[in-house]
Amino acid sequence: MSKRGMRRASMRVRLAVAAAVLAGGGAAGVVVASASHGGAAAAESAGFTTGRTMSYSSAMSSAMNGWGKSHGTSLMTISHMKPMANTWTQSWHRHVLVIQRGTVVAVGRGAFAVQSANGTIKVWHVTHRTQTLNVGSTSTGMSAMTGGTMQVPAGWNMNMTVNGIAKGDLVFVFGEREHHMLKAQLVLFAAPTGTMPTATPTATTPMATPTGTATMPTATPTATAPAVKPTSTAPTFSGHNS
Repeated sequence: MSKRGMRRASMRVRLAVAAAVLAGGGAAGVVVASASHGGAAAAESAGFTTGRTMSYSSAMSSAMNGWGKSHGTSLMTISHMKPMANTWTQSWHRHVLVIQRGTVVAVGRGAFAVQSANGTIKVWHVTHRTQTLNVGSTSTGMSAMTGGTMQVPAGWNMNMTVNGIAKGDLVFVFGEREHHMLKAQLVLFAAPTGTMPTATPTATTPMATPTGTATMPTATPTATAPAVKPTSTAPTFSGHNS
């Protein structure tokens, strides 16, 4: 997205943030809103100091204002925001600004759900204006995302190649509620490296192959009973005349 497009996308949110801080006095100093080149509103903190001392509204106002110029500077600004482990909401007229830190528990088409440490679950919707950044490769980005209130699971290896969020990622989300729907303006996330299971070979018992074929012999008679023949004939008697 071009700088001009980013300024148009975040102008309404920045104006609402600046107005809210001016009305509330600001927790970390007064925020001064002024017209900048191109008609976009610029909000700068007059009390920026080291440590996590900036109010939520002033930090996000400054970060969103400078996002199109330098991601690094905006991340540094967010990292100086006061600690916030779960969610933060502030209303101003018709605008409701929301921040949440937590873990992605579900991802759908154009939306994702985040669960905070206290169990709060919110469903966020993304638009073409949503800015998403994988911050797993920099300490400043991780500081901005966790805010010192989230711990990265032990043994995590960061996946710096992905551009979209997935279930299990750690996230920081800033956005606005419109008509009972949360619309994300900025999503910072860190993703674990997926590991594929290693296949373990399984031993197979070979089938025994017969080496010879047994043949049953055919029984052959060795002797034959001889046929019985008569050896003599009955004698013939002759009579004598007296």
